[in-house]
Amino acid sequence: MNKFAPYILISFALIGGFYLKNYLELKPINETINSTSDSKNKIDNRFDSLLIYPKKNLISDFSLTDHNGNSFETSHFKGRWNLIFSGYTNCPDVCPNTLTQMTQMYQAMEQSTRDKFQIIFLSVDPARDTPDHLKQYLDYFHPDFIGISGKKLQIDGLVKDLGGIYSINQEEGEFYTVDHSARIFIVGPIAERFGIIKSGIINQKDKRQLVADLTQIAK
Repeated sequence: MNKFAPYILISFALIGGFYLKNYLELKPINETINSTSDSKNKIDNRFDSLLIYPKKNLISDFSLTDHNGNSFETSHFKGRWNLIFSGYTNCPDVCPNTLTQMTQMYQAMEQSTRDKFQIIFLSVDPARDTPDHLKQYLDYFHPDFIGISGKKLQIDGLVKDLGGIYSINQEEGEFYTVDHSARIFIVGPIAERFGIIKSGIINQKDKRQLVADLTQIAK
């Protein structure tokens, strides 16, 4: 046997003991750090169909007009849950399809849950989407749905606060298209940016899980 073997074994034992001691000392510290992390910054994974933002920023003040020609402001978000989809009435596919799916979702809700929600279509094309035009358009989907639009500056502020984007392709001439977010944004009853419906969920034929998750957050 190598005469240095005992010393080598002792050295390894000392090194191992050192790292074990430090591991045991550091582990409680790490656990404490994790346990004391701000819960508001943790992702909420309770819902299969919803993405809940860790940080829920308040929506800034804005002033738009609804499909009845009445003022619609930040305060109109308060007291109810709001599902907001932004688009434009001349949209050839995404907007009518999404609003159709939202109609099916809304109809699948119990009346007590419906009463806690507002379904809002935010038009980012105010030049063509006047209140009268919005009203006629939304009549195809559900009479409870609210259409809003107004001055571009006000629209831009709200879209930004929601976390959306859009771009009007004016170079296309009279029959221009609009590129826009296809998300459904959730704004809470204190006018806070709460989350979104996960991508693709609204198009699922079976709306039961989505309705169950929306019912849960509104309790």
